[in-house]
Amino acid sequence: MLEKSPETEKNQKVIKVIPYSLVAEIYSNLMDEVNYKRWAKYIYFLTKDKIHPGSSILELASGNCRLSEKLLHKNKKIICTDISKQMLMKSTYSRKIVCDMTCLPFNKNFDLIFSTFDSINYLLSRNKLLILFKEVHRLLKEDGLFTFDVSLEKNSYIHQKDSKKSGRTKKYKYYRKSVYDPTTGIHSNYFKILDFKGNTFTEVHKQKIFKFNEYFELLEKAGLYVVNCFKTFTSKDGTEKSDRVQFIVKRK
Repeated sequence: MLEKSPETEKNQKVIKVIPYSLVAEIYSNLMDEVNYKRWAKYIYFLTKDKIHPGSSILELASGNCRLSEKLLHKNKKIICTDISKQMLMKSTYSRKIVCDMTCLPFNKNFDLIFSTFDSINYLLSRNKLLILFKEVHRLLKEDGLFTFDVSLEKNSYIHQKDSKKSGRTKKYKYYRKSVYDPTTGIHSNYFKILDFKGNTFTEVHKQKIFKFNEYFELLEKAGLYVVNCFKTFTSKDGTEKSDRVQFIVKRK
């Protein structure tokens, strides 16, 4: 687990909370190195035929909606979704819905469905991943696009080299430790968050690092196919040796 901080008293009660209930409070600070403008440009580059004022667009695992907000000048009706109400509340954008990506509450079809920042890795089993892909198949228009990025094993080993991070906001101090278990394929991020009232909270975030070929296999089972698979932020072919890859998918 995390190293003890000098701010933590010996007899202090540690409160375990559900993922993103408090990380939502430090998320902007935690992600301060992420270039959302660059990421939005990349998504637009991949899917520009589907991002225009008349298109219907759905983002999965939107978090604080920062990426969709960068695309609003192209389409002002993007629907943002996330399982964490606390994360969505960090955005003032109004078109947002709290829901599980494996059980989406929509009956309409979309020109574009997208997800970023390896959010798909939060599905911890092949069955959950297949259910998601079937939901996408159900909601995607015949000529629609689905694009998502995933973290592969190489990325987990990269993060192991710099596994600890700490920081502070106006209300909190936090510590994060990243651990990858290659035997299970589970990458865990352990957070310890301290407020200035003397309370300590912990969150554990788990991601599944699937094998590269598993994505192709499960997409096929769901009635989808891969148009392109790139090394993320490039137009170079992604491989099992890439750290992160970007899938562009259509219905069969």
